[in-house]
Amino acid sequence: MVKKFWLISSIVASALLLGFIIVSVVLSSVGMAPLGIDTSIANWAYSVRGEMGGATYWFFRIITELGYTYVIVALVVVMAIIWKFKSKAWFFAGTVLITWLFQKLLKIIFMRPRPDEAMWWMQESSTSFPSGHSMMAACVFILLAYFIISSPQVKVWVKYVIGSLCTFAVIIVPISRIILGVHYFTDVLGGVFIGAFMAVLGIIAYHIYLHFMEKKKGVKQPEGALTENKKIAKNNN
Repeated sequence: MVKKFWLISSIVASALLLGFIIVSVVLSSVGMAPLGIDTSIANWAYSVRGEMGGATYWFFRIITELGYTYVIVALVVVMAIIWKFKSKAWFFAGTVLITWLFQKLLKIIFMRPRPDEAMWWMQESSTSFPSGHSMMAACVFILLAYFIISSPQVKVWVKYVIGSLCTFAVIIVPISRIILGVHYFTDVLGGVFIGAFMAVLGIIAYHIYLHFMEKKKGVKQPEGALTENKKIAKNNN
């Protein structure tokens, strides 16, 4: 089971990184101009979203807040308190911080212009690729779902609820950026790819830490076990 975890996590991380690289290369090859799929999806979004100030506007305007820094910082602080500022909390916060800095760097590197400002339903000042909201939402909510679902102390029904809500957030936040007119489809696609990649890296780093702590404490991992020893879980989680 342990070997299976390392194999699957490596494959998933590689696939996500490859997806981001492909999107980046394709966009770079056309000078970061919108692709046909960008234009088609944008036109469809603008045709169904209705008028600014209506129900659609307020729904997606609220949803998109999930990708803003102040919401993410608040969530990190809340989870740090719940996890009693132990190892899981620090890996969660550290991965989120590194991802936030990385998305700032990527925006500077690619410098893609945003869609036509006349279609914006909110003001933005940064460049377009990758979507920072999509990247942060993917990273934060995939990490959150993993840490909660993999915890043996959490009740099964809570795992289902949290897993469903986090999955919804990873999907709906990128959609909100297109509906609000501030991103292209390939912006949010690239953001989800690289954000999820960062989340998987954070999970891998966390398991490396647990493995190191097991060796340091002289605890042998039982055959077939994916999660840490109960004693280590108590001390570090």
